Amino acid sequence: MKTTQITVRNVDAHLKQRIDKLAKLKAMSINDFVLDTLQTKVGSVSGSTITWQRYSGVMDKASINQEVLDDFETIDPAMWKIDA
Repeated sequence: MKTTQITVRNVDAHLKQRIDKLAKLKAMSINDFVLDTLQTKVGSVSGSTITWQRYSGVMDKASINQEVLDDFETIDPAMWKIDA
C-alpha cells in the first residue's frame, strides 16, 4: 500500500498535550495514535466501514481483560458482614 505524508498545522498547546497523553496511555507513538484516531473517526481502516458495534459498547474478545473480570467474582466477606 502506498502511503502519503501530510502535515497538520495550527495545533494548539492543549490539543498537543491531549494527544501526547492519550498516545502515552495507549503505549503508542504520536503518529500511530493520530493515524488510528483519524482512521476510526473517518472510517477508512483498510477499507472497512464504521459499524454500529463501534458505538454500542460491544467488545471483541481481544479487548476483554480476564483478570479484571475475575475480580468481580471475588467476594469480600468483610463487605457483606451483617452487624446484628
